[in-house]
This record gives sequence, structure tokens and C-alpha cells, in this order.
Amino acid sequence: MSWRTNLCLVLLALYVLETTSVPHQFDVHIHNDIGGVEYKLVTHCFSGDDDLGTHILKPNQERSWSFHDIIWPGKHSVFVCDFLWKNLYNRFEVINTGWPNMCDTLNKPGGRTYHWSVKSDGFYLAIGDNPVPSDYVFKDSWQGPRLNKSINV
Repeated sequence: MSWRTNLCLVLLALYVLETTSVPHQFDVHIHNDIGGVEYKLVTHCFSGDDDLGTHILKPNQERSWSFHDIIWPGKHSVFVCDFLWKNLYNRFEVINTGWPNMCDTLNKPGGRTYHWSVKSDGFYLAIGDNPVPSDYVFKDSWQGPRLNKSINV
């Protein structure tokens, strides 16, 4: 083989090693912080590869899961959740490893841990280990009546 072929093989090997490094582990927590003993929260979370099923959270309960990010250039892990409380509904991405500023988030301590607090007025997010109430930022509100949306319970 020529030196150019060898150089190309070395560069290709370095690229493969860099792009297929150990994937990041992410942790997602969803907390039912609606309050009141009768306020159960129904969640159904899924990605393109995984259906995490339907869960009914009583007040002050949480559900959580962990996953490893996709290690393919240009691909991202995305988890979407359906939320149902009383007759209110919402669906949105609870994590997308391709979100803008994700690189900044990953470099912070606990930057791979996402805590969603579901309240009567909407959805709040805190990123990091052991967040305190002031860490949560309002992200979305309930979208109104469930209408034709369905969550298998």
C-alpha cells in the first residue's frame, strides 16, 4: 500500500474512534407534584426504539429511566411523553440529545440528569443531580381537554 492509502486508513480509524466513543448515559425523572390525594398523573413515554409503557403516578411519586445516547453521527436520542391529568393532556419531548446548547449542559455536573416536575399549572424542568425548588424552570402548560388523544391505561 502507498503512504497515501496508509494515511487515509489512519485518519479513518481516528475518525471512527472519536465518533464511536463511549456513549453518555442520561437519566430522566418525572415527578407528580400536582398535590392532593386524588390527583393521579398518567404518563406514557416512548422513543423511536423503546416504548416505556403507561404508568399511573400517585401524588409525590416519580418514574424514572436511564438510556445511553445514540453514537452515530447526526443521530440523537429523543423521548416523548404523553401526560394526562383529570381531563387535561399534553405531549412533548422530555429529552432530545440534539437540543441546542446540549454540549454546554453535558459539561456541567449532573448535566445528564433531567427532572420534570408536573404541577397543576404545567411542566417544570431542572437539570442536574438533586435539584432544589429554585432550580426548576417553567417549560410548558397543559394543552386543554384530552379530546381524541388516548393513553392506554
